[in-house]
Amino acid sequence: MRKGEIGVALQIAATYIGTVVGAGFASGQEVLQFFTRFGSGALAAIGLTGVLFFALGFYALSVGRAHGVRTFGEVAADCMSPRSRQALSVLLMVLLFGVTVAMLAGSGALLYEQFGIPFFAGALLTAGLTFATLMAGMRGMMSANSIIVPLMIGIVMTIGFLTFWRTGHMVLPPSPAVSTVVSPWRLLVSACTYAGFNIGLSLTVLVPLGQVPGSAKILTAGALLGAVGLTVLLLILHLLLVSIYPHVFAFEVPMGYIAQRLPPMLRYGFAWVLWGEIYSTLLGNLFGMASELTAGNPRYFLPAAAIILTVAFGVCQVGFAPIVSVAYPLFGYVGLLILIVLLLSERRIFKL
Repeated sequence: MRKGEIGVALQIAATYIGTVVGAGFASGQEVLQFFTRFGSGALAAIGLTGVLFFALGFYALSVGRAHGVRTFGEVAADCMSPRSRQALSVLLMVLLFGVTVAMLAGSGALLYEQFGIPFFAGALLTAGLTFATLMAGMRGMMSANSIIVPLMIGIVMTIGFLTFWRTGHMVLPPSPAVSTVVSPWRLLVSACTYAGFNIGLSLTVLVPLGQVPGSAKILTAGALLGAVGLTVLLLILHLLLVSIYPHVFAFEVPMGYIAQRLPPMLRYGFAWVLWGEIYSTLLGNLFGMASELTAGNPRYFLPAAAIILTVAFGVCQVGFAPIVSVAYPLFGYVGLLILIVLLLSERRIFKL
């Protein structure tokens, strides 16, 4: 690959990671529920998840490239009946909107708790920056993630290094509170569910991302680098959570507990990175919703995004926790369903 192609592959990887990683990932809660609670079996589940991230991520990118489409809806038209497609599209849009609201609420709550910025002002700031980034389209989103993702990886690795330096280890003996004898089937289900719903929810971004100019090798490299980055982050977060057994189960934001014991600059840096991850998730969701609702028509893209943000900003005043508790489980099941439908319809998608 030439130097320019490597740069594009890195941007694809960064966008991939930024779309998948959200507040739940960075807080450590997702990693705890899907992996760490399985004790010694977590490493095997994380390894399998990494393989699935590459295979399913590359598949999603390839779908967009093979069809030359600008939206996931155009691909869905090739593998679903009109009635099923419409039903799933409406449900997906509703749930995407729910998580968009949750991200706005989460950004307001985070900026208030960590920096004293009023909830209203914090959510409004995040919404304004997100809309400004979308004005540059896919290029703007890729550029934003090219900055946020390296910072995120850097600070998570720094926290991991400092934890290791202070304690002499990151992996403590297994805690009785964590099951260490888990059937392979449970580990397989956990890995498939985690990778499946994350990729399923990222289809509205990954499918159009597959049209990035260049050779097919760029998509392969982008998917591989993205999967490796996500796997490394999962592994580091898992080891950090293991390092605070058994206290990890007492916190909604376990990584926040770890960060509290760090120097102020690093603690605040982690807070801003967490905000950046919320912003990147919000950016991906809004891009996907506006693209789907306007069928990829650039003329109506920004007005649609502005309307979605305005309504979401009003609804987000309800609060972060109640929104997430309702939206996230449904969001995951819908993402898995859509991904399964695509995989089962492969012959209709790839007419080669």
